[in-house]
Amino acid sequence: MSRNPILTIVLPPAPSSAGLGNSCRSLTPLAEAIQIISVEPLPEIVSGLSVNILGGIPPSGMAQLLNRSLPLAQGDFMTVLAPGVQLSPKLTALLTDFGAEHARSEYFYGDYEQIQSSGERRRVASNSCPDDITEREDWGPLEIYRTSGLRRLGGCDESRRFRPDYDLRLKMTEQNSGVHVPHPLCTVAESPAAPSDAAAALFFPGRGKFGGFSYLFMNPEEEKEVEEIFYDSLRRRRAFLDMPPGGIFPPPSSTSPRATVIIPVHNRAPFLPLAVSSVQRGSFQEFEIVIVDNASMDNTLEAARDLARRDHRIRVIALPDNIIARALNAAVREARGEYIAQLDSDDEYTPDTLRSMVQHLDDHLYEALAISYYDLMDVEGRTLDEFGVIKHLEYNRNNILRVDGAGAVRVWRKAAIQEFGGFNEADFGHYGEDYDLVLKVGEKYEVGRVHEVLYRYRRHPGNSDVLRSHEMKIQNKTLARRRALERRRRLYDKEGS
Repeated sequence: MSRNPILTIVLPPAPSSAGLGNSCRSLTPLAEAIQIISVEPLPEIVSGLSVNILGGIPPSGMAQLLNRSLPLAQGDFMTVLAPGVQLSPKLTALLTDFGAEHARSEYFYGDYEQIQSSGERRRVASNSCPDDITEREDWGPLEIYRTSGLRRLGGCDESRRFRPDYDLRLKMTEQNSGVHVPHPLCTVAESPAAPSDAAAALFFPGRGKFGGFSYLFMNPEEEKEVEEIFYDSLRRRRAFLDMPPGGIFPPPSSTSPRATVIIPVHNRAPFLPLAVSSVQRGSFQEFEIVIVDNASMDNTLEAARDLARRDHRIRVIALPDNIIARALNAAVREARGEYIAQLDSDDEYTPDTLRSMVQHLDDHLYEALAISYYDLMDVEGRTLDEFGVIKHLEYNRNNILRVDGAGAVRVWRKAAIQEFGGFNEADFGHYGEDYDLVLKVGEKYEVGRVHEVLYRYRRHPGNSDVLRSHEMKIQNKTLARRRALERRRRLYDKEGS
């Protein structure tokens, strides 16, 4: 080991010597640039590595492991190495280069390689947005901390039982962004099974097996802790909203129709009549429907015009391009109703959707929009009972910055959409346009919750959300969140002045 190691590697208890051995063998090419701190002696199959053994009672989790190792750490950087993860021989050189280039950053992560069952290696790109403030994205198997940053924070918060890693990442990236190293930093076996060993589970918390909707499936204790971690971060960033918004709208008008249902559509000829029919069958009839065809290449436009010929309450707009935010804005401009009700062309309303939503907004003048519960159905319209009712009860004005949605159906006051300039076509043309607008209006007005199942979301291979790239989705959501943080800081500073 060199006098001034670049990286301190902390080894937790390992479920098996084989996994630890594979990891340790990858350390040999880095031996002159690393320091090793281990809870246990290295297996006999590994030799030639100098190791500091932690004495005393074994640490009971990642936070305690890092805190016990911190006084011994000599490297500029620290990481906890999961058993079985093999480090790249270029790791310390990459850390030297990127650490110097981003001298004020304290959190580093990178891409990695997976060894497939065939033996081939597949490059996996980690989260492309270092500014992401959620807990669910893929940061890779190797999260690296600047040692001076850990000492600045006084180490990890050992009261965090479930996600000390999330707490640490937020703290280390609040002043200076994290750094994504676009090179493979390590190698892991493809789709490793969730660790069954209790110690492994303690040291390496789950990273969200349900992807972007992991927060819907957390156990209550973990969900509470993750929310607390996030709220504490918002407070440190001067972005936590703790006062009611206070905005209010005039009493309901006498517009006719009361509500405009807007349906953007692209290549959905089989589903569009089902969506429209679900509105027509409803118990509330003071509506109009504006269908916006986004350059469909099948017979969707023809189907839309046929629906309009049969019902004078339906109007059709044909656009030359497929930009969802532009379609929504075109429909809002055309709308005559006081309320704007969104409906995706492959989804459906329930019989009481419009009646419940219109009555709710009539009765709650401080709300800019209202959102209900929804359930899921298959391509044939059969309810997918195994998913239950999606309620988004985790929604509030602050938690919406962490989670990815607020629910459906979304029914807006047209005046609120207009006040905030409509849906942002320039930055969220293809995704995140409604999320961005919910964030904006929630800073001035309440977002109402209607505790009924008033929307049916159809799951099928052609779902727009399935077809969009994950990278684009997280980039757009991160941009919306970053701008919301900036607005909230201005609100905080204004209220404090």
